Amino acid sequence: MHLHSVYIKNIKQANENDRLAIFVGAGVSKSSDSDYRSLPLWSDLMSELKSDLAITEDLDYLKLAQLYYLEFGEQTYNQVLRKYFPEDITPSSLHRTILEVNPRVILTTNWDCIIENAIEQEGYLYDKICTDKDLVSSASPNKIIKIHGDFKNHNVVFKEDDYLNYSRNFPLIENYIKSIFSTHTVLFLGYSYNDINLKHIMKWMQSHSNSAPPMYLVNFKSDKPQESYLSNHGITTLVLDGENYSIDDVKNLDKRSALTQSFLTSIIKDDGEVDVNDEQDVIGFIYERIKHLKKLNSITHNQIRGAITNCGFRYDSDGLNVLELFKPKGVLTTDCSDSTRSIHEKFLEILARIDSFGEDEKDSFYRRNSKLTEILSILALAHIKGVVLPEANDNGRIVYFLNEKIDSAKNLEESDRKYISFSESECKSNDYIKYLSSGSYESYKLGEYEVAFKKNSELILACKRHKIYSILLIALFNKNSILWRLKYSFSNKNRSDFEKEVEVKLQDEFFKFPRSEIKRNQALYDFLALHSVHQKANDCTKKILDLTRAVESIKAGGISFNNYADEPTCTHINLLMFSLKNHIMIDQYAPYKAVMRDFVNISILRQSVKKIVKLNQYEIYSAIQFYPSKELQSELRVFFKSEDSNQLRLSASGGCLEWVVFTVLPKLTGQLVGSLSLFDGYESKFENCVRLLAVLNLSDAQVSNVMREFSRLIASDSTAVGTYEAINEFLAHQYELFDRDIETDILINILNTVIDKIISKTAHGWDQHAILNGSIGNLYGYIGVVKGEYTDKVRARRLVFELESYKSEEQRKFSKSLLYSIFKISDESVRNIIKAFIKVVISQSKTKGIDDWEFELWSFAVGFKDFDAEAISRLDEYLVQFRDGKIFSSQLYSLKNLTQYLINEKEVDALEGLNEELGDLIDQYEQRPNLSSI
Repeated sequence: MHLHSVYIKNIKQANENDRLAIFVGAGVSKSSDSDYRSLPLWSDLMSELKSDLAITEDLDYLKLAQLYYLEFGEQTYNQVLRKYFPEDITPSSLHRTILEVNPRVILTTNWDCIIENAIEQEGYLYDKICTDKDLVSSASPNKIIKIHGDFKNHNVVFKEDDYLNYSRNFPLIENYIKSIFSTHTVLFLGYSYNDINLKHIMKWMQSHSNSAPPMYLVNFKSDKPQESYLSNHGITTLVLDGENYSIDDVKNLDKRSALTQSFLTSIIKDDGEVDVNDEQDVIGFIYERIKHLKKLNSITHNQIRGAITNCGFRYDSDGLNVLELFKPKGVLTTDCSDSTRSIHEKFLEILARIDSFGEDEKDSFYRRNSKLTEILSILALAHIKGVVLPEANDNGRIVYFLNEKIDSAKNLEESDRKYISFSESECKSNDYIKYLSSGSYESYKLGEYEVAFKKNSELILACKRHKIYSILLIALFNKNSILWRLKYSFSNKNRSDFEKEVEVKLQDEFFKFPRSEIKRNQALYDFLALHSVHQKANDCTKKILDLTRAVESIKAGGISFNNYADEPTCTHINLLMFSLKNHIMIDQYAPYKAVMRDFVNISILRQSVKKIVKLNQYEIYSAIQFYPSKELQSELRVFFKSEDSNQLRLSASGGCLEWVVFTVLPKLTGQLVGSLSLFDGYESKFENCVRLLAVLNLSDAQVSNVMREFSRLIASDSTAVGTYEAINEFLAHQYELFDRDIETDILINILNTVIDKIISKTAHGWDQHAILNGSIGNLYGYIGVVKGEYTDKVRARRLVFELESYKSEEQRKFSKSLLYSIFKISDESVRNIIKAFIKVVISQSKTKGIDDWEFELWSFAVGFKDFDAEAISRLDEYLVQFRDGKIFSSQLYSLKNLTQYLINEKEVDALEGLNEELGDLIDQYEQRPNLSSI
């Protein structure tokens, strides 16, 4: 590598680390010369001073200025200086280029205001320092320091006394400048070898450490003695010439200024001094752009796109994608750079050549070019299976260089399942950072938020200590996620302990990073700040609308084309695994959850024109993890039993069904059974899993395992109405969609589990609510459908024995629900036991409230009691209270249904009058005006 390339690399690295200072001398100001206005030379000023003093001999200009000041006084002295440095000089492109480099510190010995004018015009943020007071009050890390003062502050440093008294007049600025030499790489621009200012600066440098960062002086003519002299003071001379730096594109500048601008441009440009004919340089260029990403366990497409630039992706139906590096005059992008694209073109030529190698030749090339192997490994972290090559096949399909560092899509799915199986992973790792990251994440998932907070705090300190900025940014984000749980979760009893913990202002922390790390981690920050998540949400909304229109068009006989049909699937996998593998605690943020749901919705919509919709494991995971239970139920309605001949079916890709039935469902059941809180979300995930399974065509073995998990859950004390309803739906859909023949023993076993909870007094309120309100009604129905028969007399006796201890009101409720449901599927001996109990309940005295009337009519309807004509007059008297419309009970609907049933099925015509009146009361209620109160 050319020495200049090494020096540029050092300067560029210093700038990325916020450790570059540029000294601007008089030569830079001369770049503002124009055809109608030329800045005077120092020699012009010296000549006027000598002429006014009538001095002919050569004097040091410091002494000359001192003599002029003593002879003519301060006012005349200042006037003559101002004449040579007008304030209205227009900055040149060189000044603007210096600002584009954006060094942390700009120092200048110039008195003119050209650089300040450029800062103001271009909108850069620099604090101007002309006095010690300015330095004390400066808040910005970016500073422009006028070390020789300026006319506005009346502190110009020029005459001999000014230099002799500098330490007394500018003590803070002098010490600050000296500190710059110890901490910053310094670049001198616009200084000649014999510049008196440079010599004065070198005096300050004499005491700085030998281990200080390098210093460079830009010049245009080689002078070995002078260069050796400067080298002894730690300054490396960079001689610029037309061979190394092209000035063809630089307009309106003299040659020296043009060469300086070209040199600065090479610092700004990301491609630096890359020799496109050098394989190592080209490969190294790509590697340098993405090497920072290898610290992460997974990478987003946006991170790759932002790091490499001038690139895009092709998406495949297997969920993987192919990187496309844009060539010159190719796809127009906002980051378009011809020089970068030229390097891309050479890189693609290298890949094309490797692609033609045999295996041994490939292995040899990879051993010689380890950076290429690293590039492929990093791309694999973003599920990139190859790089598009320039040639195209005859059939128009893309040809790509295969990334041998990535597994097949099938193997990737299998390896990814440990992240999406709702199970805990071991936090064993020799890497302390990874150990803390995974440990904090697992504690968070388990609801152990205080442990998670402690480990995450240790992770933040460790990342700061080792300067691992990407993981630090994630840990800072995770701190807020954990704090939210600690402060506001009802499951946390120690909320008050964390009330004073301050949440992280992620943007503020991010902008404290070194400039190079801000650039490298911009895509990660955009994701964590939810900027890119919101953008993806907008994209998904548009995609859903477009798909909806396309589906309607296709169903109406039209056609629709989409070259990016597989993009949502690839992006979904990428974003989901990025979050999970990097332990990002983003699952509680609504925009992220909405995007994950949208991807599932898009997949269903896109395939809805077919007869079968096939979901992959990532979509199944997202459906379980991110949907509210009722919303998923609504989403799945398209798969419910339909009389339409085009019945839409749901399927799962690959071995997903086995995975869901034998891994995911047992994990969710176990988590729900072991849950200590109503607010941990396990119930919703279990319900979602069951609702998905309900509309999937399962094998007998899979159904048996599902039913075993149901039995395990019902036997626990973690059941809720939603879980019973999900189980009920599973039975209904499995029968309606697939005419499923579930083994009687399995169904009876679940029923016995329910009965045993009543017998053992372990049935809690949700259990009883589900039993009494028909939330498991399909269980009895299924037993009847498969011609099952309940024959357990011992259990039946124990059940009625337990119910005998209940209050009359509860006995009536259980008689109508559980007992009668068992009665209908039992043999004669069990029926007799149940019937005897219910008859006793019927014979009990009643208060004749609405519950009593409902039970009595039910008794008539099921044939456990003969119809009593006197009941009509008693019921008529009871309904008096509702006739004025002031009060109403929803149970009147039930009474209406019972009277209608008795009329239609039992031919009790005497109830027609009451049935009609019940209908009138219900109509009167439903037609009442809507009232509101404040």
